[in-house]
Amino acid sequence: MDGLLAAKDYLETLSYLTILIGFPLAIYQFWRAARKEELDREYGTYNALDEKYIDYQRLCFQNSDLDVFDIPDASKKPLSEDQQKRELIAFTMLFSIFERAYLMYYDEDTEIKQKQWVGWHEYIGSYCKRDNFRSAWATSGTTFDSDFQKYMTKMIESPDCAPDISTPA
Repeated sequence: MDGLLAAKDYLETLSYLTILIGFPLAIYQFWRAARKEELDREYGTYNALDEKYIDYQRLCFQNSDLDVFDIPDASKKPLSEDQQKRELIAFTMLFSIFERAYLMYYDEDTEIKQKQWVGWHEYIGSYCKRDNFRSAWATSGTTFDSDFQKYMTKMIESPDCAPDISTPA
């Protein structure tokens, strides 16, 4: 009988230890899985946007006669009506990529998204300095998310095309 009581006490102590150790471990495992899911979603967002950007770069390569690439052409040449239309279409596609970046990264609190937004903001600012980009925005900029439109208008109207990103659009 003493052996059974000792076994019972031993098992009871073991169960308390299991709870004492297992519960915090379970919470840690849950937190770790949730964090991994969050990082996977953030990288998924990054990859989806990156694929669209690469598609745009491909479009720039295929339409090298247009001034739509990151680095503006040194000399501006007159464009035919067809080229002007293709340039407007290309920039409208770029606006769509910028809108997606804005919606995914602007005003986000995770470190990864904040870092991504700083890069996108600077990149958008580099395009806002270009006359053909501004002209394309004036033509097709009213078809996008209203907050994104405010942001772009603020960017384009800013003297250096890079207003403080910490202030709301």
